[in-house]
Amino acid sequence: MEDKSQKLILIPILAVVFLMIGYQYICPAGSNSCRFLTWDKLSGMFRQYHSGDDIYAYQEGLEEEGSSKILSKFNFTDRDLERHVDFNIKGDDVIVFLHIQKTGGTTFGRHLVRNIHLEQPCDCMPGQKKCTCHRPGKAESWLFSRFSTGWSCGLHADWTELTNCVPAVMNKKDKKDSLRGSAEKNGRNSPNTGAPSSIETNVSFCLCCCRNFYYITMLRDPVSRFLSEWKHVQRGATWKTALHMCDGRSPTQDELPACYSGDDWTGVTLTNFMDCPSNLANNRQMCCPSSFEEAQRNGQR
Repeated sequence: MEDKSQKLILIPILAVVFLMIGYQYICPAGSNSCRFLTWDKLSGMFRQYHSGDDIYAYQEGLEEEGSSKILSKFNFTDRDLERHVDFNIKGDDVIVFLHIQKTGGTTFGRHLVRNIHLEQPCDCMPGQKKCTCHRPGKAESWLFSRFSTGWSCGLHADWTELTNCVPAVMNKKDKKDSLRGSAEKNGRNSPNTGAPSSIETNVSFCLCCCRNFYYITMLRDPVSRFLSEWKHVQRGATWKTALHMCDGRSPTQDELPACYSGDDWTGVTLTNFMDCPSNLANNRQMCCPSSFEEAQRNGQR
């Protein structure tokens, strides 16, 4: 009887010792590989902490490559942070995502097409970058973004490019999707008689030219974003195919001189990256959401 009681006491002691050894192996002292978050810290990722007039936001996942988590300070009011928009996904509303480089836009863009609970979720096929995001019961898109429509208005199109391009692209895409859906529903394609078919007529009539566009973007601490773009360019990245359209044309070499010669700017030092006066990285978060056409009308450059 006494031996049995000693064995019962020995079992939990051995279990505790085993757990301690395992913990030290998985999470050695001084390592940040294990992070145990309290409920306050966890909920802090999704809400703001107030201290007097200051507001602190916990930023996570801004860097696609997985940068360290930092605590940043922003001077936004409650009214700025708690705005509510009555977005009608079944009506004529469209979300347009303005993707600024190195702000976490790739991660956010994937969440838009994959991780939103909708009546009709986006259709994402394995191996394809773009998803089909239709309104419930309609062959119309409610989202304009890299992972739904692609770079239809140019690589990392800014406000000026998007506002001049998105309506026409959405009309063309929705008409194409509607024609395909109507043809499949009728079990055959319309005959090519030279005159508009009944399907084409109905589709053209149903397409709305008066959509409500909701432009959204992601912003990041300017210094962190600038350094992230520098490292990205240093590794050989370029955005040479970006159009930078304004007033119906791309800028000339004199208007937007290149910062480097050759194929890319691999290995550029931070000093050289900063010293190029035409480097768009210097102020992307101001320029991208701005209207260059309006600036031109006001005599600004």
